[in-house]
Amino acid sequence: MHVMRRIPLAMALSALGCGGALAADPTTLDWSAAPKTELTLFYPGQASQEWIFGENHKSGAKALRKGEGCLECHDGEEEGLGETIVTGKKLEPGPIAGKPGSKKVSIQAAYDKEYFYLKASWPAKTAGAFHEYLVYRGGKWDRYATYINHPSVKSGKAKVSYEDRFNVMLGDGKAVPDFNNQGCWVTCHNDLRHMPNEPTAAALDAHPVLGKAGMKKDESLKYLRETRTEIGPTGGWDKLKSKAELDALWEQGVKLDLWQWRAARSGPVDAASDDHVFQSRNADVGKTPFFKNWDGAKKQPKVMYDPAKNGGAAALAESQFRDLKAPRLKEDNSIAYDPNRAWKEGDLLPRYANRKPAGSEADVMAKSDYANGMWTVYFRRKLATANKDDVALVPGQTFPISFSLHDDNVTTRYHYVSFPLKLTLGGKEGQIKAVELK
Repeated sequence: MHVMRRIPLAMALSALGCGGALAADPTTLDWSAAPKTELTLFYPGQASQEWIFGENHKSGAKALRKGEGCLECHDGEEEGLGETIVTGKKLEPGPIAGKPGSKKVSIQAAYDKEYFYLKASWPAKTAGAFHEYLVYRGGKWDRYATYINHPSVKSGKAKVSYEDRFNVMLGDGKAVPDFNNQGCWVTCHNDLRHMPNEPTAAALDAHPVLGKAGMKKDESLKYLRETRTEIGPTGGWDKLKSKAELDALWEQGVKLDLWQWRAARSGPVDAASDDHVFQSRNADVGKTPFFKNWDGAKKQPKVMYDPAKNGGAAALAESQFRDLKAPRLKEDNSIAYDPNRAWKEGDLLPRYANRKPAGSEADVMAKSDYANGMWTVYFRRKLATANKDDVALVPGQTFPISFSLHDDNVTTRYHYVSFPLKLTLGGKEGQIKAVELK
């Protein structure tokens, strides 16, 4: 457990120094003055924007069309809804045995003249601080471990390992108005990965904008309805508006901000992926806090551990699989992969490596701590970053916000989500009330 010196919220501004040049470390604030909001995030299965407006959700669809929010019908029902879905009674064709239907999360928020701070805490049986691994076997590198419902895990070929995540989605309340009452469902469609109408890899590769000739997306990711010419019951992943139309929407601020704390891919460098959802889920401009350690053309890792910094070893031993004491693969302890090295059977390398983020991708600090069966993540970001891929926060105003959480070695839709919520900075409205640091 990390030992942290607490600074009272009332003293936080003094920690900023002259002109607010130095931000307070969110892990050292005394959060006792910030009100706690206890949320129940629930398992949504294959519920999508198309589903919430479909035949099986008629009364809810009618309320949503009137501008009412999900909580007006379902407040207090999260636990029951999650249990119904996670067990496969509806909206889940492939239940994960033993997975709970909901997760309790505690949220606190604060701000000062320059920064916004958010603290999230939730119980976790283990620290899911590890991601996928590669293994050297039979003279080649192969998948060693991945998420729990991957075909290679189900067949017994690979072990289970995937990182925990906590995500924050923000809107300005105007540019994507449906986010106010629909929450993250405005980004979720029937044709995303692991959804009923997921496009084939060949179809995605052939798309002139999203595919190999354009953005090089290898999976169908979140997108906004505003960026499509049409969306039918199966979605509209391939129905993008023209570049001129998309450019105009971008200039109007049509996007949702997405902060993704990743226990393995961003946590080791005290960062979150600062992303956004527009015509797809995209990284902000700059350098992400991680990179894929795999050269698809050569079918080998891109980097290995620097033996001079890893006790002479260029890889991990199998005994170090998911070992919290094992070194993380980072820019400062790695070198280019050497295919001529005498690799040993069972050598392991992480499939992703960490690096210091840069540009707009580096806007969100996210420090984390796992102790006594609890994850706690502390976010910090400037109220206004001046970057077009971020949503600016303004004291005295209210903003739509949603949360999601991945644990139990899952990815994509196998997470927990909140209903649409409101964040207020210094006001009385909304479920998440950020207090001003004075």
